[in-house]
Amino acid sequence: MRKLLCIAILCVVVFPVAIAEEIRSYTLCFSKERQDAANLHIKCSFSLDFQNEDSVIMNFGGGQEFSVDNLKVDSVGFEYNQEAKNIVFRKRQEQVVRVNMEYNYTNLSAFFIYGEGKAELWETSFGEYFYPYVPNTFMDVALNVETPDSLSLICSYPLESDDTTKYSGKLNHILSQSLTLAFIRNDAYQRTDEYIPGKLSIYQIKGMQCGKDRYDELLELTKASITFFSRVYGEDYISEDRNVTALPVYLFHNGKGFSNRYNVGFISASQEKFSTYPDIYPLVHEIGHRWLGEWTLLIDDGQSGAYFIKETLNEFMTLMFIRYVCGSEYYESQLDRCKSEYEKIKGTPQDEPIVNVVTNNNNTVIYRKGPLALIRIAEQIGYGELMSVISRFYKEYAGKYPLKYTDFIDIVNESHAGVGDQLNLLLTAQSL
Repeated sequence: MRKLLCIAILCVVVFPVAIAEEIRSYTLCFSKERQDAANLHIKCSFSLDFQNEDSVIMNFGGGQEFSVDNLKVDSVGFEYNQEAKNIVFRKRQEQVVRVNMEYNYTNLSAFFIYGEGKAELWETSFGEYFYPYVPNTFMDVALNVETPDSLSLICSYPLESDDTTKYSGKLNHILSQSLTLAFIRNDAYQRTDEYIPGKLSIYQIKGMQCGKDRYDELLELTKASITFFSRVYGEDYISEDRNVTALPVYLFHNGKGFSNRYNVGFISASQEKFSTYPDIYPLVHEIGHRWLGEWTLLIDDGQSGAYFIKETLNEFMTLMFIRYVCGSEYYESQLDRCKSEYEKIKGTPQDEPIVNVVTNNNNTVIYRKGPLALIRIAEQIGYGELMSVISRFYKEYAGKYPLKYTDFIDIVNESHAGVGDQLNLLLTAQSL
């Protein structure tokens, strides 16, 4: 099967005050022509303005399974550090230089994890840097994509399409690492569109589709969670200021054991779990990531409390949705599940302090123990009060970098003297 796609990007990166370098006239071309599955041939070029800096560091490349081959860079000195997953450009004589790059990229998770090629997701999480970028900066992007007739594209930001093979759009001030692409086989998927109101597209794998009751439940929970979270955060799901201009697309895959993912413009999740699991509240959690998560709360992996900020806060808010919208019976059942799963690891080596989880590798601590700690605080100051504090935290810190988990502790203390310190004790304790 012949696959061909081409992307042209024109971008200007807006940096924090401490960073002087700038990237302009950024172009990317992704080609799958004569490429094996899970591979891209990539060409890119951009003007790099060093200003007062001697070097510019960009995230680029991944581990052994996410690799860069045959890398060629013209017009500027560079060093590619595979272990650090970045590329360093060094200024020579001119302050502004034109950089031309060409390389092959292999990303096995793009193929195998999502169901042996029925869907390929190209994202910048988990070290999968398939295009070079300066992390936690913002850029303007003019984007054009071409695919073969056999594939459709879903992008993290909505694009206009004249037909099934050409896509285009101008994206303004997007987070540099937030561009995610999903290429799906047309013959493997069934697409349905609903209006709740606002268009909601759902891609299911043919032969694995859910029943009508589950499908209707997805529509009801999506609509209800958007209404609930919009009210809590005082900000609609669709927001031009946040570069969210459409409702999410649901892309279900048949990857084995892969977690749900919020990719700004679309949510990827297991088709099998969606069709067969007792409940689909985890998809409410993904809706909640529109406000709380890695694309808005810019705390780096490796930082203390990173996944308390990225995941625990949002899981607590998911429980609050269940409590206030789905009723006490559903809430108590979910709470009992949290408690029972935490009890299984309590006092074991897996029962580590919540702030010690700096990569997303301990689900029980982050999604069970963490919310239980927040519930203790909610029982003390009031559930609605804690939700208001979390809402205030989002409004003050969304899109700001750098971010520390102690910024949240400080906001709790400002609202309720000493309560943030109590929460900090829970987050740093070996066991609850």
